[in-house]
Amino acid sequence: MTRSLNGQDRTDNQTVALYKDQPMTTPRRAVPADAEAITRLRSELILSQPLDSIWLSLCRDQLAERLQPRGDARAYVVDAPEGGVATCALALVSPVLPAPRYPKGLSARIQAVATRPDHRRRGYAKAALTALLDDLGQEGVTLFELHASDESRPLYEGLGFVSDPALMRRTALPPQSHGQNRCGAATDDWGTILRLAGTFSRLDSENGLAPEEQWTLQVLKLAEEVGEAAQAVIGARGTNPRKGHSHTWTDVQDEVADAIITGMVALARLRPDAREYLTAVLARKAVKFLPAQDSSDEVLR
Repeated sequence: MTRSLNGQDRTDNQTVALYKDQPMTTPRRAVPADAEAITRLRSELILSQPLDSIWLSLCRDQLAERLQPRGDARAYVVDAPEGGVATCALALVSPVLPAPRYPKGLSARIQAVATRPDHRRRGYAKAALTALLDDLGQEGVTLFELHASDESRPLYEGLGFVSDPALMRRTALPPQSHGQNRCGAATDDWGTILRLAGTFSRLDSENGLAPEEQWTLQVLKLAEEVGEAAQAVIGARGTNPRKGHSHTWTDVQDEVADAIITGMVALARLRPDAREYLTAVLARKAVKFLPAQDSSDEVLR
């Protein structure tokens, strides 16, 4: 289903109301700490098969990272009077080529709208989704898409969504490989890095640290790891007369690996597109430092 709005443009950094002085049933903008509740609502109430603990952790950590200020996730929740989250409305923003109906080239897929069964028929879902759509509209998003069940169709139609018979869908399952564990959870390097980054961001947010404070501490952690690698080199060479040969070159390798992992996590916390950004930087470095390809090599374009 698709909805297109042509509201007046507003500044992208316009502040969203916090609602903290409103009743608990008023929707509020979700923060990274809400990723756990949103992930569980999606798993239990939307997916055809609930996620296992590994996938729940993976989704929670990635969503926490994507709910950061520069992430691509937007969500509103309604807190239950007795505590916890009663309702969530989650969208993922993505770029599209601009056109007159979406001049800023932004679209949003409504990924999840769910209410706990004991809190339904109170208008929570409509309130959360309305707040989410208004927020996205202020950012310049004018193209919205979602997949609706028969039960939820009236809600979305009441908010301006219409059926599109031309909309098609294809899901291509990834091939099984040695990069997956027995539960099917991805264990590729960048997947693990993103999980680590999401976990650390969530913990720091729960401790009240602002994003720039989190980034600063993570980069300082990188400096610490590099220092430990340098200490291991001194120990492997035995150049410290007080300690002698206190390390091996295997220790050096371990410390260098720790520094690399810490650096990747730091980059992932600094920008959501860390994988693609690192690939682009590596390509620039290769052009600068590696010799040009021999003219006899065949280049496929």
